Amino acid sequence: MNSITSNTKKITFFFVTLFILLVLAYLGPIDGFSHGFFAEEIDYSTIAQMDWQDKLYLDTSDYEITFSPQKNHFAGFSILLTNQPEGNIGNLTLTVLDQNKKILDTIKVDLEKVKESTWYKVKTTAKLEKNKIYTLNFSANDCLIYPQLYTVDEDYLPTEICNGNILVSFAYEKSTFTFQNKVIIFIAIIGLWTFLFSLLFNKKYQCRIAYVSSILCMTALLSWNYMYNSMDQMNTKFNGFQHDSEMLVNCLVIAQHYDVHENYNVNYTTNSNYGLGFYVDSLTEYTDDVWLKNYSRTEPSIVVNANDYSRQHAVIGNKILFKNGDCHTITNVIDDGASIIIYLDTERIMNPYKYGMLTDAVYCDSYGNQISSVYSCDIFPYVSQYGLQGKVFKYLTNYMNYDEIFLNFNLACSILTAFVFSIIVLLIYLKYNALFAVTFLYTFWLSPWTVNFAKNLYWLEFTWFIPMAIGLFCAWKIDCKACRIISYLLTYISILIKCLCGYEYISVIMMGLILFLLADFITAIFKHETKKITVLLKTIIIIGVLALAGFMTAICMHAPLKGDGDIIIGLKNIFEQDVLRRTVGADLNVSNPNYLASYVASVWETYCKYFHFETEVVTGITGNMFPLLCIIPLAIFGMDIKNKRTNIELISLYIVSFLTSVSWFCLAKGHSYVHTFLNYVLWYFGFVQVCLYIIINKIQTYLNKK
Repeated sequence: MNSITSNTKKITFFFVTLFILLVLAYLGPIDGFSHGFFAEEIDYSTIAQMDWQDKLYLDTSDYEITFSPQKNHFAGFSILLTNQPEGNIGNLTLTVLDQNKKILDTIKVDLEKVKESTWYKVKTTAKLEKNKIYTLNFSANDCLIYPQLYTVDEDYLPTEICNGNILVSFAYEKSTFTFQNKVIIFIAIIGLWTFLFSLLFNKKYQCRIAYVSSILCMTALLSWNYMYNSMDQMNTKFNGFQHDSEMLVNCLVIAQHYDVHENYNVNYTTNSNYGLGFYVDSLTEYTDDVWLKNYSRTEPSIVVNANDYSRQHAVIGNKILFKNGDCHTITNVIDDGASIIIYLDTERIMNPYKYGMLTDAVYCDSYGNQISSVYSCDIFPYVSQYGLQGKVFKYLTNYMNYDEIFLNFNLACSILTAFVFSIIVLLIYLKYNALFAVTFLYTFWLSPWTVNFAKNLYWLEFTWFIPMAIGLFCAWKIDCKACRIISYLLTYISILIKCLCGYEYISVIMMGLILFLLADFITAIFKHETKKITVLLKTIIIIGVLALAGFMTAICMHAPLKGDGDIIIGLKNIFEQDVLRRTVGADLNVSNPNYLASYVASVWETYCKYFHFETEVVTGITGNMFPLLCIIPLAIFGMDIKNKRTNIELISLYIVSFLTSVSWFCLAKGHSYVHTFLNYVLWYFGFVQVCLYIIINKIQTYLNKK
């Protein structure tokens, strides 16, 4: 009987696996889910009069063009007709043929519905393949007045057209699921498949595989929310959160893509080994009633940002070579301090459809020799940290599609953060219980602060919590010497990487590393577990020393950059310019006046700021509840002590997690006083979770007794 059941399971699992593979293939490689009708229709009012060519009359003959779709999910055409008065009758027939002249689709357009000189969208049912050649035939029948087709200079023609010069646009459906959606869905589906796979094994292996499944499913759940903030409509800060900090990474990626990394400002070339920076850009997009993507709508001129780079190259007599091959001499320049208007020796009204984006244009000297790109930027390194994250993302830029590179980087950060949190949740379950694990999952999932930071390329939230996961693992496996040694090694590496990516919150991160070990140590003292006390104390000391070693290694890697090659001067600069400013305060006479209040404020004043929450604590719990959330556990402890049911473990977790969170508020007073728009996230290094657990656990205990 057991053999029959086992075979049934295997057969069922086989067919379920086959179905899942088909779903993954349809979602991924086949890309079967698509929607809409999206065409890049030219604003024909910007086309210069001399770029219009003869109109094609459809009353005497048909007209054909050949084209090749450049994307998947071909949807149809947008056509533009002239000589098409209101109330006209008749049909315009569009016939799509393959290379063998086989008719794939015939589309009849009722001319009563088409307006003069207005893009009209025409859908097709033909399944056209990317990069294959097709023919499109236009014919008009039974018309009161026969319409005409516009023809234009070839520079305006879309890349799809192989032969012919009709002004026509090609439309495509968009994939219903973005690449980022698909990756997260893939993780979720694989997680569910892994759970089904676990059912084929005995209980021992079933649990282990189920843990893998739970990690994958939690990673998918969390990373989706970190990318799209799907669960919290009140979290209005999500879009654009810390965009200014993220630009310290983005600008290096942009510079790498456009190959402008050689244009470092001369005053900063010695610091070009920093991984982060900000830049002065030569191009900001201008699109309004006067400008269309930096091209004037009324005269032959373009506009760029006013800076030293543009002023050096945008001079009378120099030339600009555009993407379409046209090269025009600069005849006049107007600099208003914010932007530079460049006039060119042509009578045409220029536009991006014909000449291409200015990011693809090049400055030339008076002889036509290329000098430099119109797009450029001076990069000013961010010297307060080494900037490892910028170096990594900059390197990856060379191997990724630039069109979605920042979304993909955000996705990677979201998944890594979600994965680290999932590991922590699982370890909490294994060391403590399911309810405690659920409070951690709930908080990581629905805290507006953990959500906002998760995908940010500068902050790299996952690097904050990897040490906590390591310390939690060590506390769980404290009796295993091999696990402790692994934890020591990972401690050094994780703290080193975190500090190379920034020193922010380092006291909280180091405390989070030993949070559970300290709680166990205090508990062991009260329970008089001598052997455990010895092991925990030794472990905490070794981990602490290695964490400090990782921190100092990062400082020593940063110092030569900060001191222009001299490590001693670099250490001095780090201490005076970065450490003092963020902690007890710098010299009041030479510091930025905007930060004066943070230097003179007390630790108590700074600390009190963070009990007035700016947001919900987690979705469903308002910020006004936070002080109560902190106090209720104290009341519970008081009741338990009175009733002689003291839970030393919970009291220890409460105290240590509280000290962990507030350590940065106290030690980095200057930073915390100013950065109230950031530092509420520090409460989520265990303290909020512990408070919720204590309250919910007490309610559950009471209900169980009832």
